[in-house]
Amino acid sequence: MNDVFILYLAVQCILPQSQTTPEKCLSNPWHGKGFCEPNQYKSSIDRCEGGHKSCDLSIEIYKELVKVLEHCSESLHQWSLTSQRKIVQSKEFGTTRAAWIESIQAVEKLAERNEDITKNIQHHVIDKMVAYKNSKYERSFLHLKKVKEFEKDFKKVQKPWLELLNKINEAKQEFHHASRKLHHAKRAENVIKTDLGTTDEQKKKVKDSVHHYESETETCRSTYSKLMEDMKAKQPGYQEEMFKILSRTDDFERDRLNQFKLMFNALQEAISIENDARHTEMSDLFNKAIGKHNINSDIEYFNKHYGRETKTKWPVFEDVHESCHSL
Repeated sequence: MNDVFILYLAVQCILPQSQTTPEKCLSNPWHGKGFCEPNQYKSSIDRCEGGHKSCDLSIEIYKELVKVLEHCSESLHQWSLTSQRKIVQSKEFGTTRAAWIESIQAVEKLAERNEDITKNIQHHVIDKMVAYKNSKYERSFLHLKKVKEFEKDFKKVQKPWLELLNKINEAKQEFHHASRKLHHAKRAENVIKTDLGTTDEQKKKVKDSVHHYESETETCRSTYSKLMEDMKAKQPGYQEEMFKILSRTDDFERDRLNQFKLMFNALQEAISIENDARHTEMSDLFNKAIGKHNINSDIEYFNKHYGRETKTKWPVFEDVHESCHSL
């Protein structure tokens, strides 16, 4: 059972993540929280810091693709040579043999097309991404300086907001604590009122206690409410300032994402067959090879050399010569 569960988890890990996949299923400690909440700005800082890793990943992935294409080209060349040798050594002949060999050679053009694609991917995808990465990230002190500026600005805007939130939290705790003490005092007063043996002094004491906690609770409520009103007044300005910095980080990332779009377009162009000269060349070679294939000619050739047009030596009656009788 455990092995099945582990296998299930492994499969889930390698399933493609779509746009609808909840981020909470991924490794993201900031998912599900508002950006203006304490320290949530670190999600944008992490995005800016991690951009170069995506660049490295893209370079790694397409280098692997180049290796796959190179291996495919080598395999195609080897397959072509081996196949042609087998055809030559076979019993096939005439136009069929020629068309077969030349069609194999036409297929081999796929290897040359792969080589063209490989060069295009290397030049227009990998080299361009390497150059971009070097210009944007390799001078790491400039990149880090920019990210640190973002973080510094976020902290500067959020510092007074965090102080206000701390005051609100403290005021809330004091208000709730005072409210609980008032509740206990009122319960004690109700108990005293129903107790016939209670003295006037005791009644006065619990009544004074209720008045004291009512005053304390009201003071705490007022402080708490005032801080909440203060927060509501400052909230739009705080949010605006936070979003201004966020927009700057968006622009910083937009530059990298634009580079990725260029990479996707370059990859599409690199493997497109619409304007591929090799595709036309392969088609011409196939047409020529197929055009050489003359079935009637091969049948006639076979009949001429092996079939109906050959002269068969039929058996004839051979009499015994006199010389044979003398023996």
